[in-house]
Amino acid sequence: MVPDHIPWEKPDIREKMLGHISQVGSDITFTHYFWKGCEPDEHELKRYRLYAESMLLLKEGRTIAGIARTTGVKANSVRKWTRFEQKPKLAYYLGLYIQLGKPREAWVWLGVDNSSGHAIPFGPFVQVPKSISSWKDVPDVILQLSDQREETEGFPNEYIFGFLLGMVTGDCAKSRSSNWHRHLGLVLSKKYASNESIGEFTSFCARSLGLRMHRVSDQPKPERKPHGFYQWVSQASPLIDWFFNIGLGLGDGERTTYDAVRMDWTVDTPENFRRGLVQGIAESDGSVSIASQTVEFWIGPNWDFYKKILRSLGVASFRNREALSVTKNQIRNLAKIPPFAPHLKTVRWVRFEKLAKAGHIGHRKRVPPEIRDYIKRSDKDLSVPQLSEKVLDEFGVLLSFETVQRWAKKRANWRSSCA
Repeated sequence: MVPDHIPWEKPDIREKMLGHISQVGSDITFTHYFWKGCEPDEHELKRYRLYAESMLLLKEGRTIAGIARTTGVKANSVRKWTRFEQKPKLAYYLGLYIQLGKPREAWVWLGVDNSSGHAIPFGPFVQVPKSISSWKDVPDVILQLSDQREETEGFPNEYIFGFLLGMVTGDCAKSRSSNWHRHLGLVLSKKYASNESIGEFTSFCARSLGLRMHRVSDQPKPERKPHGFYQWVSQASPLIDWFFNIGLGLGDGERTTYDAVRMDWTVDTPENFRRGLVQGIAESDGSVSIASQTVEFWIGPNWDFYKKILRSLGVASFRNREALSVTKNQIRNLAKIPPFAPHLKTVRWVRFEKLAKAGHIGHRKRVPPEIRDYIKRSDKDLSVPQLSEKVLDEFGVLLSFETVQRWAKKRANWRSSCA
């Protein structure tokens, strides 16, 4: 149901709307100053033309019944229009335009919150650029959004914006119905308790930028699956469309799973933003291999983009199959970012910390006998990656995959000799 009153309307708006319609009739040039031209469909365009015609007839002194006969609009609708009890969608935007005026050049007004169905704008209203060419287009947007909601608890606004965009690039679903705005949905496995921290922090970032987002009921464990799922969801908002279309550079028919983002503007941005972006993507799509001493980011088709971001932070990487890989000779550089968020302390972060702080056996040095014996005595069901991590936990050193594999093959022989 369309509300009788919305927060931004002022008492004198009626006369100004009538004055505007008296001058330009049903012209909708004012819609150009709003995000996607207010996104009207054919029905809404027709209703606004009838609304403008009704107001002009009212000014001429025509009765409600007379206006209804002339326009073909039901008398009850004409009555509500002329009494300003209700208005078509575009008439609400006309009132908003009269109060806000024109945005800056190449920017538009965007209402963060809308009613359902007809998408009547509630606000708050912010100015956003129609495209991002460089970082200079972003700080004013963040400032407007961060003023709307909760405190950021010591996290820089640039970091929060970067982390949220990283999650939108990765795990966050960006669902959109045909006639409505996108919302964010995040579903994470209960296999790791730290996944709850990822969801809560993502929601915090969304709320810090003016969006409502909260945890909803967990998904139960599916049949034949060992774990259930945590779940979060946001409001539907044009702001999320702006993140997707302008921040990520994707069209409405594209998907992050199959289409590469167009985010070259992010390479020359403040380090806090890039760190947040890297960590948001890594907590979505990153993995750590102790055995191969490698960090991988499963970000297809965004290999080239993420490679540029890592390079801007001093880390070299290369594409390996479907992943972007950072190998052991770059781990120290990667640790300076770091790729996973320290404040979340996720499983990925713990494993990366082990990898980054591990000791190494010198070149051409023999593996100490206590480590060799530990490997030979290990459970034969342990895989080489599992055994590599156990060696690291026990002795604080990394061995190459090949070294662990070589000594692991001697487990059966060792048991036979002890029998």
